[in-house]
Amino acid sequence: MSTAIERATTASCCDDPADKTWGRLPGAEPPLRWWLPIAVFIAAAAALTLVILLLVRYPGPLDDPDPANQRDGLLLNGPRLPPELGGVTFGDGPIVLLFERTAPNGAGYVAWRDTVSDDGVELVVVVAGSPEAAELTAAVDIPTPVDGGSPVGYAVIDAARVVRYSTLDPMYELNAFEVDVITGAIS
Repeated sequence: MSTAIERATTASCCDDPADKTWGRLPGAEPPLRWWLPIAVFIAAAAALTLVILLLVRYPGPLDDPDPANQRDGLLLNGPRLPPELGGVTFGDGPIVLLFERTAPNGAGYVAWRDTVSDDGVELVVVVAGSPEAAELTAAVDIPTPVDGGSPVGYAVIDAARVVRYSTLDPMYELNAFEVDVITGAIS
């Protein structure tokens, strides 16, 4: 009698139409081990952590103290400058004020200057330490870097004397295309 009950149980187990449809075999192990999704998650989390630690740099001494504001210099309603300030005349066309701690030179600066000053854009280099530099720095509202010293970056002023972009950019020589895009949009 126990044989008839065993046969009935085995027959009902093996004749499940869902098993045949999905290709499941009775008694077969699952296609994934229970620990495999956990191991993949841990490996992905470790890889992401390494990417963040190796590729994302911390703010340097010339960067904005708040990394989220490092390149957030676009101003829709920036300050309007007077027609003349710190020895610079505003209002004749777009002007880029480059703020530096020492007078820039070298091939990187020359390439940046040539890219920025095309299309009638005037470039004025503002070297830290002069009263004019302090006056222009305050007028365009460029941030103070982490080290608390003079800013290294630039400000873009349109023909209406409105500051359109003001940002710290210690790597400005590599970002001439950004200034060119901004000045192209306001010309």
